[in-house]
Amino acid sequence: MIKPKTARCQRRLILLIALAVVVAGCQAGRLRGANYGADEKPYIRPDLLAAAVAVGGQVAYRVILVGDTGEPLASDPTLAAIGQWAVPPERAAVVLLGDNLYPSGITADDRARGEAILRQQLAATAALRIFVPGNHDWGSAAQDWTGARVVEQQEFVLAWPEGAVDFLPRDGCTGPAVRELLPPGDGLARGVAVVAIDWMPWFSSVADTSHCPDGDFAARIDAAFAALENHFAIVVSHFPLRSGGTHAGFSRGFIIDRIIDFYHLLRPRLPLDLGHPQYMARAQQVQDALAKHRPLVYAAGHDHSLQLFAADEVARMHIISGAGSAGKVSSVTAVDGTIFAHAVPGFAVLDFASQNGVDTPVVRIVQTGQEEPVFQMRLP
Repeated sequence: MIKPKTARCQRRLILLIALAVVVAGCQAGRLRGANYGADEKPYIRPDLLAAAVAVGGQVAYRVILVGDTGEPLASDPTLAAIGQWAVPPERAAVVLLGDNLYPSGITADDRARGEAILRQQLAATAALRIFVPGNHDWGSAAQDWTGARVVEQQEFVLAWPEGAVDFLPRDGCTGPAVRELLPPGDGLARGVAVVAIDWMPWFSSVADTSHCPDGDFAARIDAAFAALENHFAIVVSHFPLRSGGTHAGFSRGFIIDRIIDFYHLLRPRLPLDLGHPQYMARAQQVQDALAKHRPLVYAAGHDHSLQLFAADEVARMHIISGAGSAGKVSSVTAVDGTIFAHAVPGFAVLDFASQNGVDTPVVRIVQTGQEEPVFQMRLP
């Protein structure tokens, strides 16, 4: 039987924990905004509501950007839609933007399930498939971030016997790693290339990166772009520089926010949110390195929604395409610079065509279950 004094102490402890949770919620500084979920229309910047684009002539190359695909359904409609859009396969590439395998990458006790999920993604298309690692591919806890799991995923992907595949960057290194998709003069005056970056080695205190390329990150970026002066460069990473989603501090709803607050009372926050000091420092490092080159696109996943952002000093467009798993889609709102925002399953498509002798890149947003894009525009 609990004594009255003990019961009072327990009640006080519960009240203190509840107060701490509320305070933590206030201190988290969560931002508010209209939620553009599946039951609402997408946010489209008002001056672009009629931005339908007709691309004349044949598309010279197509790049599909899709992230956070690591929890597919048995017959996944998003993967099926990717297969329908990635045509012709010899003129298309699918870039998987990380978190290719939830919750913890390839693990010894769950390998069969993990390999089946990767196999399902690989079999979705015959086009070139480029896997970029995300934080869940490294593991779900900081002590797992040795790089071993991401290298195992790399080895599985690269051993796929059917068609062209790649894994970038490799060996648990930051990169950048470059893959040319289309050489200059092959249907376009300019070529098309992806430049892949993985932030996870920066976040890990247990990864051995002694085998990775030496030198300053900005210098490696300079070297990569020196070979891409006549290319449209698409920088790809799991981690975004801009977002109106939950990783940028936007509310998931009061109850879920409080649960997360209580969880983080017991376990320190990992540096995986845009407002975390370590994340902010690395984002600044990436921005500074890219600013002198200003690629066509900086594309990421991480936030489980579809977002487009206007040009800034870093890139001519920022894309978040992290809605590859229907069960993972999370809330999104419009922030400064947002062109498009919607929390629905789907992906982004970059089409490159020549119109009247002018290379013309176009971005399209494809919502799973709809044949026509829900939004499209020429890139500036």
